[in-house]
Amino acid sequence: MTRSTKFRMWLVCGLVYAAAVACATFVPQNGWDPSFGPVVPHDTFPGDCSLCHESGGWHTLRADFTFDHEKETGVALVGAHGKVGCLMCHNDRGPVAQFAARGCAGCHADPHLQRLGNNCKDCHDETSWRAREAIAQHDRTRFPLIGAHAAVACFRCHPGAQVGNFAGAPVECGQCHADDRTRTTDPDHVALGYSLDCQQCHLSLGWKPARFDHPASFPLTNGHFGRQCRECHTSPNSFTGLSPACATCHTDEHAVTVEPSHPAAGFGTDCSECHDTRTFRVSSWPHPSSFPLTFGHAGQRCTRCHQNQVYSGTSATCSTCHLPDYQGTTNPNHVMSGFSTDCTLCHGTAGWHGAVAEHPASFPLTNSHARACNDCHTTPGTYAGLSTACVSCHLTQYQATTSPNHVGIGYSTDCALCHGTVTWQGATGTHPATFPLTNAHNRACTACHTTPGTYAGLNTACVSCHLTEYQGTTDPSHTAFMMSQQCQDCHGTTTWRPSSFVHQFPINSGAHRNLACFDCHNNPGNRAQFSCIDCHEHRQSEMNSKHNEVGGYTYNSAACYSCHPNGRH
Repeated sequence: MTRSTKFRMWLVCGLVYAAAVACATFVPQNGWDPSFGPVVPHDTFPGDCSLCHESGGWHTLRADFTFDHEKETGVALVGAHGKVGCLMCHNDRGPVAQFAARGCAGCHADPHLQRLGNNCKDCHDETSWRAREAIAQHDRTRFPLIGAHAAVACFRCHPGAQVGNFAGAPVECGQCHADDRTRTTDPDHVALGYSLDCQQCHLSLGWKPARFDHPASFPLTNGHFGRQCRECHTSPNSFTGLSPACATCHTDEHAVTVEPSHPAAGFGTDCSECHDTRTFRVSSWPHPSSFPLTFGHAGQRCTRCHQNQVYSGTSATCSTCHLPDYQGTTNPNHVMSGFSTDCTLCHGTAGWHGAVAEHPASFPLTNSHARACNDCHTTPGTYAGLSTACVSCHLTQYQATTSPNHVGIGYSTDCALCHGTVTWQGATGTHPATFPLTNAHNRACTACHTTPGTYAGLNTACVSCHLTEYQGTTDPSHTAFMMSQQCQDCHGTTTWRPSSFVHQFPINSGAHRNLACFDCHNNPGNRAQFSCIDCHEHRQSEMNSKHNEVGGYTYNSAACYSCHPNGRH
């Protein structure tokens, strides 16, 4: 090898070394982030790194990387365990199985220092480290968590809770609420020497409001309830000797009230005579019994009747307030009719409309007659001398009625003979007793009286209307059996079927049940006849020998029936 060749070889090696040093010094490597801990040995992993890692860095797995831990290892990662990084369990501490055999304590240090036992699952699950049913568990202690206490963080009462120490927490209110007691100024608990036992006045549901019992001589009800102490007890921390008189607090309301003006009316300052604690408005002051405020009179402003704040000597006559109503009423016109101005004769306080003026007993306004006055009294202001005859109002209906035609028949114009005041339709005119209209016969007049205007002389025989039904009936054939045409012998007016016809020979039981009519009545020339011997296969000689001792015996159907009316031996 020549010197020049050796030089070139050394030069190439030097360049390669320099490039390696430069890459190691200036080019970032795809190294492992030390914060992830030591690298898990990959000697059993596939050689193709891109199956799991992204090319930009060893600590970043591919977005589409999946690994079925349960399938591949037999251990399912449930809850929060399925979200932790692989190195949390697979690291240089040793084989995973070694720590898994210890249960929860294999990975999780016991913050409770063995005070709560070794089984973490009694309080925790795999979803969250937060204890399950902590409130219910606490109920087993001497201090159940009720109300606002249930929402407080553990360390607020258990200073050592963050390091697993829950022992020795006090249960006295003052141990936790001393600062609240000190800060409270309405009233000042410290200055007044209030007890450290907060539950004497407060509930665990909330610090406010307190349930301090006000003296029974002045109970805090309704509007007095829930107010700040200083609203009445204006001297700081002075809560005794305050007068319970209403005027102590309500003098201003008494002075400014104008409806009515309390000073002008000479009302006293004892508000409780008319007011209660529900609301200052709407008093219970009783109006004099000589003029009770009922219905429409109730709830009115006092000044509607008592002008200029004068509350005595006001007239109680109706026209004092209602004269414009009296004069403006036109139905009927009270002025022209000379009605009394004593409204109470016809009106009540429930409403101005709907007066109860009594119509003369000779013409009571019942049902449809209870109408507006001017419907009948059409001459304004005239309410006497009107005819009470029906046709004075109803002649048009009388003349227009065609079922039946009242004019053509010559019906009386005294509508009350057949009609009532409920409705014009549905008259109660009485059909002759010889043919009462019962059930299905209760039809329109023209259904039977087909000749217009003729309602007399109609035949009452059933077949005059029902001949078609008589001739068309086949079970049994009324025509073939020459049955009576007096339908009422077997039928009623409720319905044509079923009939009340009774067969004298029993055909609804025994061997004769369900026979057809013509099985026995087999003479087409006379269906009224019947045959026994054509059905019963008896030889006459045999029957004669069986009836030797029967006097007057003959071999015919009539003789059979006379001795066997029930079809039996």
